Amino acid sequence: MDFGKALFHLNNNLGYNLYRTYLLFHRELIRALKGYEVTPEQWQVLIILWNHGSVTPTEISKVTLQDLPSISRMLVRMERNGWIEKVDNEEDGRSFHVKLTSKGEGSQQEMMQVLEKHFSDFLSDVSAETNYHIKQELLKLRTILGDYTSQTSA
Repeated sequence: MDFGKALFHLNNNLGYNLYRTYLLFHRELIRALKGYEVTPEQWQVLIILWNHGSVTPTEISKVTLQDLPSISRMLVRMERNGWIEKVDNEEDGRSFHVKLTSKGEGSQQEMMQVLEKHFSDFLSDVSAETNYHIKQELLKLRTILGDYTSQTSA
């Protein structure tokens, strides 16, 4: 079966290109993180914690755009694997904060270097200027689509 006509239309569609790029980047992120037994979604949580210390599941949900039941399941796995620990919220006994364990804290530099090396191989043909402009345009698009986090990421 020849998909030429369909691919022509898909390749000229912004949404398709963004989604396809996401899938390809996500696949590479899975490969790069495999040695740590961390998913891309868990990696997002690690980045949040590396930068903010202690956060609530609700705060994680807002940044990652994942629902709370998914966040709860992911946090259970991350706690079981030694990346995070839950700390009771002293202000509200019904909730808790998430913070890094020593394993989670100690992995930041190495993990980021591994990811940078992994993706630099793919992005070596993309100039720094092009990389910058792509990120700026994506931030604009995210803002248009209502992503409040894009306005604090510049």
